[in-house]
Amino acid sequence: MMIQYLLISHPPNRIGNISTLITALLCLIVSLSVDPVYAKDKPVGSVVRVVGDVTAIGKNGKGRKLKIQQAIYSGDRLQTGKQSGVTVNFYDLTRIILRPNAIFYIKAFPATMNAGNIEMELIKGGARVTSGTIASQSQERFRLKTPAGVVNAGRAEWVVRDCESDECNVTAKEFKQCHKYRTPAVKDAQIVSVYKGEVRTNYCSAPSMVKSGTTGIIDRASGECLIVNEIPCLILFDGKMGRDKIRTYSKQLTLVEPGDDIEIGSAEKQSPEGVRPDSRNSRPSSRTRRTTPRIDRPRRNRR
Repeated sequence: MMIQYLLISHPPNRIGNISTLITALLCLIVSLSVDPVYAKDKPVGSVVRVVGDVTAIGKNGKGRKLKIQQAIYSGDRLQTGKQSGVTVNFYDLTRIILRPNAIFYIKAFPATMNAGNIEMELIKGGARVTSGTIASQSQERFRLKTPAGVVNAGRAEWVVRDCESDECNVTAKEFKQCHKYRTPAVKDAQIVSVYKGEVRTNYCSAPSMVKSGTTGIIDRASGECLIVNEIPCLILFDGKMGRDKIRTYSKQLTLVEPGDDIEIGSAEKQSPEGVRPDSRNSRPSSRTRRTTPRIDRPRRNRR
């Protein structure tokens, strides 16, 4: 239709230069290729890591497959598939790492630091969250809605995971390191573990503060709330923490006490995943090294 309009309103004999028509056609192609929903929106983050199949559904209802360095907008709904994950960095240093089979809704993320509050929702699955500069101004400025309630966070590093049925207990059994630690009852529950800082939840009748090194657990069936002074191994050994962090937080796990109905076996002698043994205990002593013969040392001739 645009081409017909150009030909009718500007016949060939009245167009002074053919470049005018070419310019109009190029403008038409560019206008059709740009999504009108995102034409005026400002990106609030970008994808820095993608594993497997991850999609984002925008405000216009259209889905797009995510890839590295792709822009993320306020109003996007992120969804990870089986054995998939995604890491999104936001401009205020907020970071979201989604687990497989998760649905995460970025309801509102301000385009500038003072343009509003952060509103997010974990619909399904789990996420590792590092709340950034906006959250550091006030816990009320960062709000994450979950199936069990609402989490308000300041500047902190924490994990929220929705355990449907016995899913989390099955995950714990996949890690040999979990055999030597007590595993809290997380069947059909939701857990919030904090590594740094503190977050506030309204899971219980009164707001609960979950501080560094502790975990808040709610039984969704009974509504019972519990704060434990540990980070469950099913959260710690999930393959998303570096070697140094595992070494630091493994000291906060509660060891199995005598009489607990947990088989320890040979797993008790194993080190946490990715943690090297203490160098002082793993290396031979200096005296042992001096007395150990070297096969490449030439043998002296006796006189």
